[in-house]
This record gives sequence, structure tokens and C-alpha cells, in this order.
Amino acid sequence: MRADMTAPARTLFFPFLELILITGVCAIAVGYMDRPGVDWDPILRNAVLVLWTALSVWRFVLPLIRARRHRFMVTNHRVIVRSGRWRARTDSILLRDVYSVRRHRRGISIAIHGYRRALLFPDVPKAKKIVQLIDPAPPAVPPRW
Repeated sequence: MRADMTAPARTLFFPFLELILITGVCAIAVGYMDRPGVDWDPILRNAVLVLWTALSVWRFVLPLIRARRHRFMVTNHRVIVRSGRWRARTDSILLRDVYSVRRHRRGISIAIHGYRRALLFPDVPKAKKIVQLIDPAPPAVPPRW
């Protein structure tokens, strides 16, 4: 195994901000209901807590699980890629079939023999290092005399 990468932590920045916002709004609502001198129905307070739980799971926990499932592995013989989706299939590309590798923004573009277009894998961490691991050595050209 030459490299084994998961999605970078930056993919969880906005879900984390959403979690803070959801927690803040729900905490304000529960605090408003719990103030002294006012008698709110406990079912309504529990409904706000259930809403907070559901929104937190939907907007933070599920993206976290998807980000951790996203894998990009480079071995001595192949490149193995798995998307972060639940029933995602694993793609395997033999290194001998690769004729070109380039970084494309935060991802990697891999050109393979037999395909008209290169395959693009977005959001690959440490893309420069991965490109160096995958890049086939240029063929040795004898000098012309």
C-alpha cells in the first residue's frame, strides 16, 4: 500500500457550522420554554429536542460518515477508488493502463488507455503526492546522433 486517503477534513467545515447553528437555535428555544414563571407543555420541549437530534444527524453525522467512507488508495499495482455514497461500488484501475495523471484543482485526472476522456476524481487529499505516486515514468528516448 503506497497511499490510503480519505476525504479531507475541509469537507466537514460547512456541516460543522450548520451543527453549531442548529444547536444554538434549538438551545435558545429550549431556554425560552424553560424560563421561570411560564408553564410550557413538556411534549413541545421534547419535540424541539427530537428536532435538534434529527437535524444534527441529517446535516452533520451523515456527511461525516460519507466523508469517512470516501477512499482513494494507491497500491503497487492499482488505484482503488470508492465514493462516499452508501452503496457505492469500488473502482479499480491497473497502473499499467494509466498513461497520464494530472492534478485538476483539488482533484486528480487520470487518463487510461481505451477511454476517450480522462477520469476525474474530485477532492482527493494530498493530490500532488498522489500524482507523483501514480505518474508513469516517461519512456526513455535514445538520443539522436
